[in-house]
Amino acid sequence: MAERFDFPYHTFRTIYPESGTRVQFGKGYVFASRPDSPVQRRFVLKMTGMQYFVGENDEIDTETMPQRNMGRLQAFYEEHELWKSFVYPHPVLGDVLVKFNKPLDIPEGIIGGNGVLPEFEIELIEQP
Repeated sequence: MAERFDFPYHTFRTIYPESGTRVQFGKGYVFASRPDSPVQRRFVLKMTGMQYFVGENDEIDTETMPQRNMGRLQAFYEEHELWKSFVYPHPVLGDVLVKFNKPLDIPEGIIGGNGVLPEFEIELIEQP
């Protein structure tokens, strides 16, 4: 069974791809054919309140506040990168099998923020 994405502090956007073939004819007529492949949706997550925690010996702590822990999210990404599937618990669609669609882009921390990061986006792509 695929691992679960357990970082619930985000908002999301669901993007449907253009499917099938559409051809523009004269006088504004558009012909559209039925798609011959499954829909592969993208999910853009806006992560909020993620934070790095530092433990003993100044090492990254991945255990404290696990659902907001940026060190844990970074380790999750490094384990999956762009090739390994995992389950995203979509708030509307339920459990969806996905992969990361773009590399993780970790923003600069907030000055004086004690490891807190500003909002940033992660993009996932459905694996039909």
